[in-house]
Formats: sequence, C-alpha cells, structure tokens
Amino acid sequence: MAELVKKILEISKLMYDKGFVNPYEGNISILDGEQIYITPAGVCKGFLTEDMIVVTDINGNVLEGMYKPSSEIKLHLAAYKLRSDVKAVIHAHPPYSTAYAVANKPIETKGYTEMITFFGKIPLAKYGQPSTEQISVGIEEFIDNYDIILLANHGIITVGNDIYNAFFKLEAAESMAKTLLLTKLLGGEKELPESELERLARNGKTREL
Repeated sequence: MAELVKKILEISKLMYDKGFVNPYEGNISILDGEQIYITPAGVCKGFLTEDMIVVTDINGNVLEGMYKPSSEIKLHLAAYKLRSDVKAVIHAHPPYSTAYAVANKPIETKGYTEMITFFGKIPLAKYGQPSTEQISVGIEEFIDNYDIILLANHGIITVGNDIYNAFFKLEAAESMAKTLLLTKLLGGEKELPESELERLARNGKTREL
C-alpha cells in the first residue's frame, strides 16, 4: 500500500536526520494484515525510495521487492508474534540510549518525573547476536509490559500501534537518556521522596502514549 510505504520513508528520513541511525544501521516495519512492510538491508535510511521497501509474510518470506529485507527482520517478526496489538516496529541506534545498552544498564531514574510517569523504566534485554534468532529471545522477557527495550551491546527497539507512535517513543527515550547522562556530569540526580515516586508511578499507569 502506497500510504504505508510513504510513512516508512518519512520516519526513516527523520531517524537519519536526527542521528538515530548512521548510514549502515536501523530498520523499520509496519504490519498490515498478514503482510509486513520493512526497510531493505544495506541501504541508508536517509535515502530510501519507494521501490526499495520489501513486503514479506508474517514468517519473513519475501512477497514483493527487489531488495533483501533488513537483516534484523527476525526481531520484527518476534515483536509481532508476541504482541497482537503491535502494528509497527523500529530498531535504531540513537547514541545516548545506545550508550546505556552498550554499558548493559537499563534506563531508570528516581529523579526525572517525566521518565517515571511515562515509562517507569526502559529495561535491558540480554545480549543476542544481531541478525540471528538469538536477538529476539531477549525481548520475550519484557515485551508484554514494555514498548521500549534496550538490546544489550546493540541498540534499542520500540513498538507501537502505528509507526508514529513507535517513533515518538524512540525520540522520547533518546531525549530522556541524554538528560540522565548529562545529569551524571553535574554530580548525579537529586532523588524524589519515596511517596512522590509512588504517586508518579500510579499516575503513569493511567497514561497511554
């Protein structure tokens, strides 16, 4: 469907322009019925064209397209199979959140109200070799409860009910990771009282992104 392809191109260029991927990284997909529209392997996300988008079935078999689907398609397939509400998946390597992933640290805080309210924390999935079945194993532990997951020593995955929803989560996660890392340069965060943390956590459960 032309409209879905245009959305993938739009978000791909945004990811590249914002520095969330370098020319060799990142992938995006949209689930439409039983078909998956996904970015191709080995093409810079800032310079994709409509004819480069690949269409596969839910098992990753190519139905349309002249290019190979992203080498990380197994990660996308796993997300769709594990969560029936997921309609779009983004995998990227934005530098601040990826720094947490490479350091093998989840993104969490007791001082940043927006982070607590919107996400609680962003968990870290155990390492799985990229482009293999292993990379999807780590997300199984968290994907029922989290829309944003760090991939140890690798990057980040976000899921959503549409491609914009998934992208906004990626952008928010990167902004919050940047803030928390800058806070460390200023001597670390000032933690909120436990009662306030509990209140923020309760309020956060009522919000949907």
